[in-house]
Amino acid sequence: MKKHILLLSNLIIILSIIAGFICIVYRDTTAYQRLAEQHLQNILSLADINISKNIENSMTKPVMVSKTMANDEFLKKWLTGEPAHDQDSSYMNQLYSYLQTYQKKYDYASVFCISSKTGNYYYQNGFNKTLSPSDAHDVWYYNFIKTGHEYDLEVDTNQADQDSVTLFVNFRINDRSGQLLGIIGIGLKISLLENTIQSYNRDYGVSVYIMNTAGAKNSFHGKTSVFIQEGDLTSRTGIRDKIVLNKAEVPHLQWFTSNGERKCLITRYNKTLGWYLILEKDTSSISSMFQKSILNNILFMLVSLLICITVTTTVFLNYNKRIITMENTDDLTGLPNQKLFSSKFLSFLRKQKGKKKSLFMLDIDHFKTINDTHGHQFGNLILALIGRDLMQSVSDCGISSRWGGDEFLGVLAVSPEDARDILTRFIATLTDTERDECYHVSVSIGISEIPDRCSLEEAVERADQALYRSKNEGRGRITIF
Repeated sequence: MKKHILLLSNLIIILSIIAGFICIVYRDTTAYQRLAEQHLQNILSLADINISKNIENSMTKPVMVSKTMANDEFLKKWLTGEPAHDQDSSYMNQLYSYLQTYQKKYDYASVFCISSKTGNYYYQNGFNKTLSPSDAHDVWYYNFIKTGHEYDLEVDTNQADQDSVTLFVNFRINDRSGQLLGIIGIGLKISLLENTIQSYNRDYGVSVYIMNTAGAKNSFHGKTSVFIQEGDLTSRTGIRDKIVLNKAEVPHLQWFTSNGERKCLITRYNKTLGWYLILEKDTSSISSMFQKSILNNILFMLVSLLICITVTTTVFLNYNKRIITMENTDDLTGLPNQKLFSSKFLSFLRKQKGKKKSLFMLDIDHFKTINDTHGHQFGNLILALIGRDLMQSVSDCGISSRWGGDEFLGVLAVSPEDARDILTRFIATLTDTERDECYHVSVSIGISEIPDRCSLEEAVERADQALYRSKNEGRGRITIF
C-alpha cells in the first residue's frame, strides 16, 4: 500500500507539471503579438547556437584530418627526398597513393600536397602544376606562408577539379627544426556545407551568411549562396544602416527597420575558423513560427515527461525492491532470511530445471553450550563468521540462508555428492588451525536431492532427517538423505 501511495503521489506531481505547462503555453499563445520581437530574438539566438555548433563540428574533422597528415612522418620524409626523386615514378606513386587513401576514405573533393622546395602541386590523381608567384591563382599559397598561421580555411576555385568553387583546409608541414616543408590540405565540396546550412534556413526561417575574414587572400572574389564578401551584406539583407561586426566572444544582436519591416541580425565571430556567422530574420512569419515553436515545445515536454515518468518509476520500483530485500536479509550474517529464501528457492528451481539440485541444512554443534559458556555476543560472532564463510563457499553455484537460530539452509545446482564436496571444503575452513580466530566450531549437515515438482517443505524435511542422522552419529559430519 505504501508503495502504491508514493507512486501515485509521484504521478500526481508530474501531471500537475503538465497541466501547469499547458496553461502557460495557452496564455502565451493568446498574447504572442506583444511578445513577437522578444520571441524572434529567442528563436534567432537558438538558431545561432545550433548553427554555430553544427558548422564548427562539420569543420573540426577536416581540420583534424589535415593536421594528422601534416604531422605524418611519412609525408615529411617524402617531401625531404622529393627534389632528388622528381623523375622517379615509383617514388611519386607513393605520394599519390597516400593522397588517394585519404580522398577515398573521407570522400573529399580533393586532397593535395605542395612542396616548398620545388613548388610542385600534387593531388590524388597525380601532378597538377608548379606554382609561380606570377600566376594569379597561386597567390593564396604565398599569402598563406606570409601569415605564419598553422592553418587556414578559404573558399577558392579548384583547378584540379574544373575550377569548381571549393572550401579548402590548408595546413603547414614543418620539419623538426620548424622549417617549412610544404602545404597539405583537403578540398571540400562547398555544396555539402551549404546544403546543411540551407536546411537550417528552412527549419528556423532564417537567412545565414558566412564571411571568411581570416583565410589567406586569393584570386577568388566571387560569392556563393552562403559565403559572401563584406560588401555583399547590404544587397543580401536589404539593410542600409551600418551592420556592426566585432570579434567579441559574445554574439552581437542588432535590430533594423528596412522597407517598413523589422529585421533582427545576430553576428558571431568564430576564432577557430576565422569566420563571421551572420543570421537574419524578419517578423513576417512570426505567427506561424511562434505557434510551431510552441507545438515543438509541447511535444518535447511530453516526450521528456514520458522519459521522466519511466525513469522515476523504474528507479522507485528498484528502490522498493532493494528495500524489500534489505528487510528480508538477516542483519547478523547478511544472508537471506527464511522468507526471502523461500521466494528465491522457487525462482532457482525454474532456472535450474532439468539439472541436478541439492538442498542442505546446517546446524552448529553445541551452539547452546557456546552461548552459555562465552555469552551471546560471542555466539553472534560465530554465527556471523559461519554465515560469511558459507556465503563464499556456495555463492558460485547456489543460495544460502539463515533459516533460524543456529540453523542455515541452502540450495545448490549440483548433485548431492558434489554438494558434499563443496560443504566438506566449507567445513575445512572452519577447522583450519591457521585461521586467526580464537574459537573453532564444528557443524552437522544434512543433504537431500531435490527431485522435479518437489516443494520446499518436502526438501527441508528430507534434509532435516539427514541432519538428524549426522548429529546422532557424532556430529561434525555430512549425511546425504
